[in-house]
Amino acid sequence: MAAMDKYLQFQESVPCKTRAKRGCATHPRSIAERVRRTRISERMRKLQELVPNMDKQTNTADMLDLAVDYIKDLQKQVKNLKDGQANCTCSSK
Repeated sequence: MAAMDKYLQFQESVPCKTRAKRGCATHPRSIAERVRRTRISERMRKLQELVPNMDKQTNTADMLDLAVDYIKDLQKQVKNLKDGQANCTCSSK
């Protein structure tokens, strides 16, 4: 019985290093990184919904390029509409 007690004491003094299951990180940095990636993915999905002609297979850099081009095009349209409204000579100003 003394040998068993000695073994149990040794087992309690040594920290147990168990591996996490695949896909279940236990390190705080790994968990924080997964949260960061998830937030980025969610925002990229929202961006895909807003920008026309953006496929789900498009990589992140290309998605951002398409979004920037789309926003620039929208800004140009707004500017043209404002210029057209300023140059309007109709009586309903």
